[in-house]
Amino acid sequence: MANDTYEGISHVVKVSTDVIKGCEECSAVFGSTSDIIADSINHYIDEHGYKLLHVGQETTDDHAGKPWHTTVAVLGKHGWSVA
Repeated sequence: MANDTYEGISHVVKVSTDVIKGCEECSAVFGSTSDIIADSINHYIDEHGYKLLHVGQETTDDHAGKPWHTTVAVLGKHGWSVA
């Protein structure tokens, strides 16, 4: 059975606990805490019709070269276009 979760997705956004980033579709702004990542995920789903495609951990190096762990979410939308 084929997985069609990603079929027709035309735009993808990534939100993270490591980056302060505003909504790509409106003026909403989100910060960098675990509560705010939940708010941003819910905003994209409730306000703009995105689907949650993935939630996971991303590990990079911090300024001292030690592991830095963040939570990331990837959301996708069908039929997205620049206004």
